[in-house]
Amino acid sequence: MRKVFWILLLIGILASFTTTAKTVLVIQTHWSDFQVNGILDKNGNLVYPGLKQYIDEYTKLNPDVEIQIREVPFDNYLQQLLVSHMAGKAADIYDLYSLWAVQLVNSKILDIPPSDILNGVKNDFVSASVKGATIDGKIWGIPSEIDNYALIYNKKLLTEAGYSEPPKTWAELIKMAPKLTKYDEKGAITQYGFAFLSGWDSAVVHPYLSLLYSLGGAMFSADYTECLVNNPLGVEALNEELALFKEKATNSAGSVFDFPHNTVAMMIMAPWYVSSLKQAYGDKYDEYVGIEPIPPVKNPATVAYTWFFGVDNASKNKVAAWDFLKWFALQVQPNTNTTRAGDLEVNVISVIPPNKADLENHLAQLADLKVFIDQLKNSVQEPNVMQGAQIKTILMDQIVAAWNGQVTAQQALDNAVRKINPILSRYYH
Repeated sequence: MRKVFWILLLIGILASFTTTAKTVLVIQTHWSDFQVNGILDKNGNLVYPGLKQYIDEYTKLNPDVEIQIREVPFDNYLQQLLVSHMAGKAADIYDLYSLWAVQLVNSKILDIPPSDILNGVKNDFVSASVKGATIDGKIWGIPSEIDNYALIYNKKLLTEAGYSEPPKTWAELIKMAPKLTKYDEKGAITQYGFAFLSGWDSAVVHPYLSLLYSLGGAMFSADYTECLVNNPLGVEALNEELALFKEKATNSAGSVFDFPHNTVAMMIMAPWYVSSLKQAYGDKYDEYVGIEPIPPVKNPATVAYTWFFGVDNASKNKVAAWDFLKWFALQVQPNTNTTRAGDLEVNVISVIPPNKADLENHLAQLADLKVFIDQLKNSVQEPNVMQGAQIKTILMDQIVAAWNGQVTAQQALDNAVRKINPILSRYYH
């Protein structure tokens, strides 16, 4: 009898353990605290939910699932991901910059999405974002964010200089920029007709690529065996930028982040910066900030880049991870006709949501990003290439050297290609 008692007790303990054990998922993101925890009003009340609130909603619906958030700064993200994967401590779900994902796919770190998710991405997302999540002809996740570039200008500074509208072509921009530039008695620029940002690879390379695409050029050959930026179109694109330096309308010490100080008349920036400008200007935003397509050198064009949600191939809970992402980023809510990820992207992160339903049903909230959204039709996806981050840094360094007058456009781009092609040759034949 005693033996039967202990057997029944053991069965009860095991049954209790089985019913209380949870599937634990870890989501890794680079988002800021307010994007994770939500936006609060001055009294501490939640105005817009962040990632945490959506996770709370999901775990209430699925009490057998626990989801933890791992916040990693952008600068450390890729390295931390690689190290944690090798150490067997990888997250289950990642929000990934598509340029990083090429390396992750090549290293077999990412899981192939289920067929229903692949079909949802193909059918429900804008084409530029689908291309961003596509590597070697396969889709590797659900697009979470798409960004492109536009001209942002200071309306008041243009008006003070006698301009009633921004430039319509790059040639007009080059003519206007010097008249929008001011200097102190020592010859230092105090107001930039046009500002770049020399310390950040995307801020240097993406505007350059936008001009290159406007001319009909390409960064790489179709098979990625060769970098093409030192051909005539690539050199012309860089010379179009250098014209602003020759006309003394800018220098490499300028910064797009000085725009809220009313010391930058024009710049090329991505949509996520608009939310910062709205915070900086408050109710005077519409008085100061104007947004138009990048004035084309030849044809309308801008570069686009994508982030997407992916799952680690080593995850022990891949099915549960994809189920959460399906609920979060694919499922359309009947009361709003939007996805939960789309609500977060629009209301909190302030980026362009890549899901078509979110674009159609967030029109009021996306009004300030209308130019960026309209330019999706002219957006060329940043090439997803092996060692893309390293390649972009090489190109940035050479472009900045040309800005500083250390080399000509041709020399800068020849130097870049000389360093980039050996990298490509290791992966593409």
